[in-house]
Parts: sequence; structure tokens; C-alpha cells
Amino acid sequence: MRSLGIDVGAKRKGLDAVLLDETLIPSEARRHMGVEELEELIRQVRPDVVAIDSPPAWGRSPGGSRLTEREIRRFGIQSFGTPSDPKKASSVFYDWMRAGFEVFEAAAQEGFARYASGAVAGRAIEVFPHATAVVLAGCLPPSGTVTGRTKREWRRGVLRGQGVATEDLRSSDQVDAALAALTGLYALGGRCFAPGDPLEGVIVLPAATLPPPPYPRCRQAERSDGRDQLVFHGLARCGCGHPDCASSTSREFAPGHDAKRKSLLWGLARSGQDAVDELRRRGWQVPPEMG
Repeated sequence: MRSLGIDVGAKRKGLDAVLLDETLIPSEARRHMGVEELEELIRQVRPDVVAIDSPPAWGRSPGGSRLTEREIRRFGIQSFGTPSDPKKASSVFYDWMRAGFEVFEAAAQEGFARYASGAVAGRAIEVFPHATAVVLAGCLPPSGTVTGRTKREWRRGVLRGQGVATEDLRSSDQVDAALAALTGLYALGGRCFAPGDPLEGVIVLPAATLPPPPYPRCRQAERSDGRDQLVFHGLARCGCGHPDCASSTSREFAPGHDAKRKSLLWGLARSGQDAVDELRRRGWQVPPEMG
């Protein structure tokens, strides 16, 4: 299964795209594309779903927002409303939405019709990276992480906690495109929930059900080196012990970090029996001279 996530910006900013499969390693990470370039990318990679960070069309509900946006706000997940009033819709603020509408049209031209309900395969779905991050973390971002670098690093931490390789994601927009792609990947496997009215568009979330609203706020724990360690609901700090590791995981180690733990223990084994004992307890090879 392959999911193409697209972060939408107004025309001068362009589109960022990330392609994910079950390995959770981005096989494509594009920046600042135009719509024609996106169409070519879709033709090249032929994803199973296209996940777009934008509404597909103007709202139908009075009051300046759609039912899907009002539904997720009950959980503390704030979003821009999609207006139905033509006067509001004409504002330059909504240029990014107009760009998103073009992306949905381009996806439809390439065979990915707008999603309404049911299975997402072969469809273009609306996603919201902030909502995805909250649902996957099980909590709202910690205080002070609403803008700039801190927001990017919080969302990057959510991706790492899900096992996504983030090393090649160079910007906040690519991080958001990866969150979009991850939402599509989970939805392909049936892990999704899309509140709202399908006639005006629904935001697809990466969970079959949501907890009682609202979400609590995530907290931060200080590491021994003075840096902040993000703490997500249901996740704990990776147990590899590597000084550069800031990953959270639902298991003992983040993906691939068992090797970091083994490497650390090899270094410690030469100066202490505890490391040798742990290597043997885990069934890992000890340094040859310690055998």
C-alpha cells in the first residue's frame, strides 16, 4: 500500500508531497511543486490513496464552518473554518483553500475521485495534519508548541513515535505532508474515522474511534541533558539510552533503536559486568573478548 500526502500552500508557496508505504520510509519527498508537477508525480508513483491537507470545496453550512470542523473542535482540535458565504470566500486569506480545490481537481483528473464515505482506496481524501498529530499522540500539543520550530518538532516527534523515518523531511510543510500520507496509509488499512457531512467534505482521522472529548494537553519531561522530551499519551521514552535519542514509543525501543542499545552496551561491557549481563539476558552477542 502506498499513500501520497500533500501539504497545500497558496500558489507562491506551492505544494509539498511525501509518499509512504508500509516501510514508513518516505520514498518521495518533493517541495514547492505546481499542480502540473503534482499530476505528473501521481502518474509516476500511482499511489493507492491521495491525502490532501485542504477542504475539497467551499462549505454548505451557514456560520462559516463545516460540520466536520465543528465536530473535531469538540475534541479541542482547532481549525480554520471553510466558509459558504461568497463574500468571505473572496478574501485573499482563502487563497490556500482555492489552491487545495485545484489539487482535488487534479487528483480527480488522474483517477482519484473525491472521497465521501466507505473505503478510501482510489480516492482523494481530505486530511488535517494537526488533527492527525493530536489523534496519534492522544493529546493536544504542549503549551508553547503552536508555532514555528517547536510545532514542527512536536509533529516530527509524533511521526517518529509511529515509526516514520523523518531524517529527510526538511521543512514543516514536508512534516505535514508526511502526516497526511500516514493518515492515508492507516485509512487504507481501515483505521479511520471521518466525522461530518460527506456532501460538504469530511476530514479523515487516523483512528476508528475517538476518546471522550476533549483531548488532554501533552506534557514535556526534561531529559538528563537539559533538553525537552516530548511525552505522548500511551507512549514512553525510548529505552535505548542513546544521548541523542528523543523518540517516544509504545514499545521498549523505537524502530531500529535496539541496535543503538546493543552498541551502547558493547561499549559499557568492557568496563562493567552489568552491561554484559543485559546483553546475555536479551540474547544478544557479547564482545568477543568478553565471551
